[in-house]
Amino acid sequence: PARRTGRATIADLRAIPWVFAWSQARYFLSGWFGLGSALAHLRNTSPDSYQAIVEQVFEWPPLHYVISNAATSIATSDPEVMEMYAGLVDDDGLRAGFLESILGERQRTMDALEEIYGGPLSVRRPNISRTLELRAPALRPLHERQVGLLRVWRTDPDDEALLSDLLVTVNAIAGGLGSTG
Repeated sequence: PARRTGRATIADLRAIPWVFAWSQARYFLSGWFGLGSALAHLRNTSPDSYQAIVEQVFEWPPLHYVISNAATSIATSDPEVMEMYAGLVDDDGLRAGFLESILGERQRTMDALEEIYGGPLSVRRPNISRTLELRAPALRPLHERQVGLLRVWRTDPDDEALLSDLLVTVNAIAGGLGSTG
């Protein structure tokens, strides 16, 4: 395919192999990105259709499944950890542009989901919230370690011991999250 010139956008990224990386870095983009904008657009252009979704979300199992999974994915995302991994991007403009887009959509999606759930997800979905709260103290140092190892590994990708340590963090984070992506 022809190579495009200009600035990269979220649309330029492809899911494979990114889903795993997004999970490790606590973005979980594939679980929620775009939902907030889509629901806001529907609310603005077809209020009756939007209201029907809100009214049926807990009544129609397929819709509930989609919304519930999005709510779990966005709850598992962590803006502070996301910013930590984004710090690995050397190009300040590129990093800021992507992070701003992602965090903006995260807020739109949180707002939409909290409207659907009738309150903060941490209150309306207390089991998920509590599980994440319990895991956070163990996961934070693992993320910090992984970011530090990635930073060093980029300068010496042939260091087998470093790669081994990095893979340990991958497994530890996946285990702590209960998901590999």
